[in-house]
Amino acid sequence: MSAMTKVVSLDKLSDKMKLLIQSKLNPNVEIVFCEQESDREVHISSADVLITFTKGISKVWLEKASACRFIQKLGAGVNNIDMETASRKGIPVSNTKGLNARSVAEHAVLLMMSVYKQLITAHNEIVYKGNWLKTELRDRSHELTRKKIGLVGFGAIGKEVANILQGFQCDVRYYDVYRLTAEQERNVNVSFMELDPLLAESDVISLHVPLNEHTYHLINEEKLKLMKPTTILINTCRGGIVDEKALFQYLSSRRILGAGLDVFEKEPVDRNDPLTTLNNIVLTPHIGGGTVEAMENVVDKACRNINHFMVNGAPYDESDVVNLAALTMSVNKQE
Repeated sequence: MSAMTKVVSLDKLSDKMKLLIQSKLNPNVEIVFCEQESDREVHISSADVLITFTKGISKVWLEKASACRFIQKLGAGVNNIDMETASRKGIPVSNTKGLNARSVAEHAVLLMMSVYKQLITAHNEIVYKGNWLKTELRDRSHELTRKKIGLVGFGAIGKEVANILQGFQCDVRYYDVYRLTAEQERNVNVSFMELDPLLAESDVISLHVPLNEHTYHLINEEKLKLMKPTTILINTCRGGIVDEKALFQYLSSRRILGAGLDVFEKEPVDRNDPLTTLNNIVLTPHIGGGTVEAMENVVDKACRNINHFMVNGAPYDESDVVNLAALTMSVNKQE
């Protein structure tokens, strides 16, 4: 690679995030922060390295990125990056999986409690209507303590959620395509269940799976039908996991108790989206992993990967590379 490597960040970032990235990258780097679409058009063809946070990288953008040798995702999910094209072009794509796990887990538990305690309704009635619903909300509020929790997916975030819920004396069950050993389950105090019985028996269902062809609309009308009318559904992973049209029908008809969503099929959510009309749902703008602590960890790891790649042709942590075959191609091209 050239002495002055060009790194292009595709997302509009806060000033604090920009300063953090600048402080972590090697000084012999030209860093460009794109503020709008026209900036991406200008700089993508000359970028050696692309950084993406939430901005997707389509086949069209990758074809324009003729100089690109490495893509660093700030976060875990790469479902909005055209991995087939990146792999074909020999561009390694690296993520920072697990580094915001605690932040997302705390947000999932926050949503559970917010739905159970009618937090948004209570707030809005005070602020916008001057109503003091102290008596009315008592009959509609619930404790999280000792509830049966069903975790769909048991990776880093799912494990953190289970850890937090120990303090609430919850009965935590999980479903994952990769089951833990019996000893591992005992160590983290969880039990395994197949998906359908997990959905049918849980008081709270919390989703923690990646979005792919196997998990798209995993929670559809058929799966919602299995849930109890007292169940709440929490989604802090990816919007496409849940069929939102089916979810709206089940929430609006009170066939499930409520939901807490941090992610959506289309982001940002349209203000006229039917889900925004409901009073048994809590919505947040995909901020589960967005804390100061998590972002510091993510940026530190991402910049280590970029700095190492510039010198050695491979990221600091090769286990972060999602398409390892492309890493081999990249190394061969540089030899």
